[in-house]
Amino acid sequence: MSEDNKQPNEQRKTRSVQMNIFWFIVIILTTIIISVIITAISISNNQERAVNVGTDTRTEFAKLYSVYDTLTENYYEDVDSDALIESSIRGMVEGLEDPYSEYMNIDETGDFEESITGDFEGIGAEVMQEGSKIIISSPMKGSPAEEAGLEPGDQILAVDGESLEGMTTTDAVQLIRGEKGTDVVLTIQRGEGSSSDVTVTRDTIHIDSVTYEEIEGVGHISVNRFQQGTTDEFSKFIDQAAEDGVKELIVDFRYNPGGLLNEAVTLINQFVDPDTTALYLEDNQGNQQEIVTENEKNENTESFDDVYILINEGSASASEVFTGALNDLTDVQIAGTTSFGKGVVQRTSEFKDNSMLKYTNTKWLTPEKTWVQDEGITPDIELINPDYYRIQLLTEDEVFTEGQTNEKVLSIKVALDELGYNITTFDENFDANLTQAVTSYQNDKNLEADGIVTGDTTTELLSDIREKINNNDAQLNYLIDYINGDMSIKEIEQQARNNATHIPPVVEDEQNLTEEDKE
Repeated sequence: MSEDNKQPNEQRKTRSVQMNIFWFIVIILTTIIISVIITAISISNNQERAVNVGTDTRTEFAKLYSVYDTLTENYYEDVDSDALIESSIRGMVEGLEDPYSEYMNIDETGDFEESITGDFEGIGAEVMQEGSKIIISSPMKGSPAEEAGLEPGDQILAVDGESLEGMTTTDAVQLIRGEKGTDVVLTIQRGEGSSSDVTVTRDTIHIDSVTYEEIEGVGHISVNRFQQGTTDEFSKFIDQAAEDGVKELIVDFRYNPGGLLNEAVTLINQFVDPDTTALYLEDNQGNQQEIVTENEKNENTESFDDVYILINEGSASASEVFTGALNDLTDVQIAGTTSFGKGVVQRTSEFKDNSMLKYTNTKWLTPEKTWVQDEGITPDIELINPDYYRIQLLTEDEVFTEGQTNEKVLSIKVALDELGYNITTFDENFDANLTQAVTSYQNDKNLEADGIVTGDTTTELLSDIREKINNNDAQLNYLIDYINGDMSIKEIEQQARNNATHIPPVVEDEQNLTEEDKE
C-alpha cells in the first residue's frame, strides 16, 4: 500500500518544483524589463537635467547645475544653453581676478594664434586689465597706436562711444580691431587728467619680431616681441653685427610685452653655454622646475666688448625673463627705466571645438631666484625720457585761451618750448607769454594767428611733437652718448633728469599694471 501511494506523490512534487522554477524565472525577467522601462522613461524625462550628472562626487557644482536647470526649464523665453555654458566658463575664469587668465571662444582663439605669428589687423597695441580698467601696456613700434600718441598706462574708457566698463580685455580687443583703413575712436584718460578722444586708423600690423641698425658705431638690435622664429631672426642680426665689426651691442626691449617663453630661453642661449639655468618655474605647491639651455651659444656674442639691455615700463614678461637671466649670468649693463614687472607664466588648453583656456599656472624666477612680479627690473643706468614724451592728449574740440587755468596748459607749454618757442613759466596758467608763443607758432604754420589752441592748431602741435619723438629716440641717444664716451653715467643720468623736470614720470601705478592682449 505504501509503495503504490509513493509514486504519485513524488510525481506531484516534481511538477511543483518545475512550476516554482518557471515562475521564478518569469518574475526575474519581468523585474528586469520593468526596471529598463522605468530607467528609459526617467532618462527621457530628465535628459537635460544637469543636476543628475556627477553630483554624487562633485557636490561643489550642485548650485551651478541647479541654476542651469532652473533657467533652461523655467525662464520665460527660450534659452540658448550653449551661451549659458560659455558665460559660466567665462565667469569661472574671471573669478580668479587674474588679468592674464581668460577663456577664448573660436574667434578669439584665432586672434590669439595670430598674436604669436605676427600678422593681424588693428591698431597695434597691447592691452591688459587692471581691476575694472582696460589699460594700454605697450603701443607697438611703428604702429597706428604709436603714431596716434598712445602711451603705456593710458586707460581706454570707451571705443567708438561704447563704454568699456565691465568688459574684459578680450571684449575690448574685439571692439578695437577692425579692417585696415577704417577708423576707431578711443576715449583715453592719461594719469589723473581729463579724458580725450583719439582717432586711430587701423592697419595691417606685421610685427617684425627683431630689427637691426648700426648707430654711431654701436649695434642696436630691437626685439619687439617673442613670437615664433624670434631667436632665428635675432641670431641672424647678431651675426651681422659681428660682421660689421661693432664692439658694443644694445639689445632693446622697450615696449616688448613678452610672448613665447621658449623663444626667450633660446634667446638667452645665444649668450650662454648649454646646461645653464635660464630661469625657474614655481608651481602653487612651491615646487621649482629648473629650465636650462640646450644648445651651443652663438660664438659671435663673444665679439662684443660690452652688451647693454635697454628697457622701460612697457618691457614685460619674456623680455624680463631675458633681462633677468643675463643680469644674473653675465656682466651685461641694463639701461632705461624700471620694467613692467610680470613674473607669472600662462599655459593654454585647447578644447575640441577650438575654444581655448589661457590661465596662469606658474611663477617664474631669475637664475638667482628673484621674482619680479609688480617690482620690475631696475636699470643700472636710469634714463628718463624728456617731458615732451609725457604731454597730455589734446583734442581738436578743446579750446585753450589766455586767462584759463587747466592741467593741459602745462602740456601745451612743454610742447611749444620743445619746438623752439620760448616759454618762461611752466605751470597750468594760460598767460600772455603762452599767447605770444602760440601766435608765433600759428604764423609759422600759416594758421589763423589768434593765440588760441584748438582745431588745426592742436592737430599741428601734436603732429610736430609726435614727429620729434619718432626722430629723436632720447633714451637710445643718451645710452649711445655714454657708450661712445661723451658722458659718464652720472652725467648722462643727470642730463636725462634735467630734461624731465616739468612733467614727472608716472611711477605710482605703472609698475602694477597687469596683460596683454593685442588690439
